[in-house]
Amino acid sequence: MDAGRIPVRIPRLRGVMRLLPGKVFHLHPELFIQLSGVTVFEFPEEKIRVGPGEICLVPRGMPHFERVRAWQGPFANLVFMFAREGYFHLAHEKPRGVPVGVVGSSIGKIGPGVVALLDEAAELAHSSGSARLIGLKGLMLAHLSLLLAALEGSSAPSRREPFKVTQARHWVIQLLADPDLSVARLARELQCSADYLSQLFRKTTGGTLQAYINGQRLMRAQVLLENSTLNIAEVSEAAGFRDPSYFSRAFRRWAGSTPRETRRGVHGG
Repeated sequence: MDAGRIPVRIPRLRGVMRLLPGKVFHLHPELFIQLSGVTVFEFPEEKIRVGPGEICLVPRGMPHFERVRAWQGPFANLVFMFAREGYFHLAHEKPRGVPVGVVGSSIGKIGPGVVALLDEAAELAHSSGSARLIGLKGLMLAHLSLLLAALEGSSAPSRREPFKVTQARHWVIQLLADPDLSVARLARELQCSADYLSQLFRKTTGGTLQAYINGQRLMRAQVLLENSTLNIAEVSEAAGFRDPSYFSRAFRRWAGSTPRETRRGVHGG
């Protein structure tokens, strides 16, 4: 990166936090480091091909779909996610071009400055001016330096947890908008029984996996109410609720105010 030999692909910030068929978006940025093979990202208004030795930054709220394939070797990439906690996994190819994480780990708590650097890089990537490339390089170098420090510190015993619990957290974030997300589905993805996964999650975290799923959905809904232009029904859908009425009741029990009251409290009117 410092020598300028690693291209960084970043889509234009168009279509952020929109519900688009076949595409998902997350409330945190993701960093894809291509090791071998190819990933083709489809964004609202463009496609980006990422080859070996290249990086793709998917900004927060950016709807996307990815297809992978072998090219000059089997597909493999590293994916870093930066929500309240950092997580990364090594992905290989499933049949028909679908990536799947095969091994990974939690990085632990991620400071807001680490994520802010990626947000700034996404904003700067397509700006005009001679300072753009220098600024983008500086932001990415700063981010990778802080990421490396977090990785080097993540081996502390207090941060270790069973890999299936780490995987479960990852899949919850990835599938949060899918109303079919459940403990049983997570267990199928992780190739274990639902009872085993539930017990392991509760023993590790002190809470149930279903409660974790529900809490993540409601937190996602709150962020969307406060930061997007999606209407209430769309927020409900984006958070994985099938029934907007049920979503409103669940949100009121959780937040102490209705979705509409929450939005008015932020935007007024």
